[in-house]
Amino acid sequence: MGERRCVYVGSGNWSGDTGKIQLFSLDVEAASLSAVQSLDAGGVAAFMARSRDGRRLYVADETKGLLSSYSIDPATGALALTSRVPCAGHPVYVALDATDSALVTCFFEEAKTQIFRIAQDGTIGESTCLLDSGRESHCTVFHPVHRFLFVPTRGDNWIAQYRYDAERLSLSPNQPGHVAEAPGAGPRHLAFHPNGRWAFLVNELSLTLSVYAFDPDQGTLRATQLGLSIAPPGSEGGSAADIHVHPGGEFLYVSNRQGDQSNIAILSVDPQSGAVRVVAHEPTRGRTPRNFALDPEGRILIAGNQDSSDVALFRIDAKSGRLEFVRSVAVPPGPFFVGIY
Repeated sequence: MGERRCVYVGSGNWSGDTGKIQLFSLDVEAASLSAVQSLDAGGVAAFMARSRDGRRLYVADETKGLLSSYSIDPATGALALTSRVPCAGHPVYVALDATDSALVTCFFEEAKTQIFRIAQDGTIGESTCLLDSGRESHCTVFHPVHRFLFVPTRGDNWIAQYRYDAERLSLSPNQPGHVAEAPGAGPRHLAFHPNGRWAFLVNELSLTLSVYAFDPDQGTLRATQLGLSIAPPGSEGGSAADIHVHPGGEFLYVSNRQGDQSNIAILSVDPQSGAVRVVAHEPTRGRTPRNFALDPEGRILIAGNQDSSDVALFRIDAKSGRLEFVRSVAVPPGPFFVGIY
């Protein structure tokens, strides 16, 4: 038997109690999935984060306005619910701080960001911070040093910038409090380069990517490359969604939700300048890749095709960064999130 990883897929379809968390075992060499567990998870299991020790999984239920914690069986990866708390809105993202002491989430509809304390047993405790972060706040991303937090907001077309107090589990606006994107771009998801010097932003509405330099003294971002088109040449319509940097730092991947022509854009990255360029586009063999994930070593990419209710598995070429399609696996009622651990 080859090396195996746990793959958690969060799903749902916006109506009623349709949320599910489905656990698969990934055979890395074969790029194949085998089902392990399926749990009901309220409305929609929209986003997840795993603790660094691999013992807990935290899940945002966007439709019910809930955050949940699950214990993870170290032998099988199987989940058991340990806590569930209401939050101040409909959460679309979750992130953990450096010591897994706090869970940070944001609300698209309510334009806020909230922090919850995590108890020693891994359950979710009281709220420690709630603030206005901007209309259609879409993700909460720590810089790798975990002293600064960034919140792209689609409606206000900016990235909100905060200083993080790890003792008080609170946020305070940085100076400046936000950095503006190109008009009409629609900031959605943000990812940092492994060296911490560069941040990459995917813009949902314009299907573009922007590069920002990180100032380590001030903890702020400065645009160095704006509005790079990430859609295939000649394509029309759709929206961009998710973004991930390859662990090696030389490649970048972005998902484009363009109906039956949905794809993953593959970009090269210059680690010294942060400059990026589009190398290729790979079809996801399904519709609406809302979210995707790379395994920790950067050998496998799994894209969750929300509207065709499947995940597509690809091998990643270590030299070129290009994707080789292997197979698709049905995952009803439609994947919102994919995590490989």
